[in-house]
Amino acid sequence: PTIDNSLTYGMLFITGLLTSIHCISMCGAINLLAIVDNQATQNLKRPILYNLGRVISYTIIGGIVGAIGSLFTLNENIHGIIIILASLIMFMLSLGMLGIINFHIPFLHNLKLKNKTHNSFVIGLLNGIMPCGALQAMQIYALSTGSFFKGALSMFLFALGTIPLMLLIGIIYNIFKGKRKILLNKIASILILILSIIMLNRGLLTLNIDLFKNTTTNDNYIKSKIENDYQIIEFDLNYNNYADIIVQKDIPVKLIIHVDKKYLTGCNNEIILKDFDITKTLVEGDNLIEFTPTQTGTFTYTCWMDMIKNNIKVIDNKNYF
Repeated sequence: PTIDNSLTYGMLFITGLLTSIHCISMCGAINLLAIVDNQATQNLKRPILYNLGRVISYTIIGGIVGAIGSLFTLNENIHGIIIILASLIMFMLSLGMLGIINFHIPFLHNLKLKNKTHNSFVIGLLNGIMPCGALQAMQIYALSTGSFFKGALSMFLFALGTIPLMLLIGIIYNIFKGKRKILLNKIASILILILSIIMLNRGLLTLNIDLFKNTTTNDNYIKSKIENDYQIIEFDLNYNNYADIIVQKDIPVKLIIHVDKKYLTGCNNEIILKDFDITKTLVEGDNLIEFTPTQTGTFTYTCWMDMIKNNIKVIDNKNYF
């Protein structure tokens, strides 16, 4: 959902409910880390405490941001570094849970390998300061209220909306016991490993580093058309993708993105071309982005949450066009 000042308190809860799907993809590793119990027994306290910690953290941060929000604005590089550090910690923990490595870093050892139930509550509290796109959008909303109470209430309602799906996953996980629980622990550990790598790439994208380079061939890129000394490229916005485009070096580009309101979301509504120092908020209708590529190569551009990524390929070959 697009989060703006038009949201009512009821819609804040519904926004949280719908955004919880996004939470699973963005913070799934953290969720699993909080609920996984290395014992073969049931432990419903872990998912409950994790979600309780999240609600408390979100509410307090919402109140603080509502009152003095400007102090909590994160530099984009700091945003990326926090995500990278969190992903590396989860990566190491997953290797330890799988028995691949043994390490004795006190913080990591106490956080998970001792398997204390109260750690789930602590992880939930820390979840509130993770640089998550949807969470930051809600913090901006809380900031706009200009009130500690309204900021806290808005974040509390949003957090409540995210609980059903997040808690359901934890409860389903803890239904299993015995050998099935041991097997599920291994699967969860592998998922944490995979999700931590995905999260690492998201953090690196914030710093303009891409671990997973797009291998799309030139034939699958949208080619520019030369008109009045400009390269013109047009494409339609969809939910989870922009477009891979190919342009010629040293010729100004006019990139036109056609936006249908039904495809505009809180994730894809802001596009960032880091290499060209461009940030563009997309609106319904035709959106124009202009830049001049001066170097050949493949450049990644993303949504503001670094979830959607596409390429701009710059070549120096007039005969290709």
